[in-house]
Amino acid sequence: MTWEVIYPGTWVIFVVIGIPVYSTVLAWFLGKPRDLGNALMALTYLVGFIVSMWVGVYILTMILGFVLPPAM
Repeated sequence: MTWEVIYPGTWVIFVVIGIPVYSTVLAWFLGKPRDLGNALMALTYLVGFIVSMWVGVYILTMILGFVLPPAM
């Protein structure tokens, strides 16, 4: 069976994992009682956590690139 439109990994990432995260962020800003300060603080923590994970993966990739050079 060939996947012509959407691969299964795309469904897993954007639907199974994404929907709870998207609904939580929307609830921070649209839910009641609204507290914009806490919502912005939570969003800042979420973005900071995601950025720190990407930076960590990048640094580990660079370290592995120096330790294990490409075999060409």
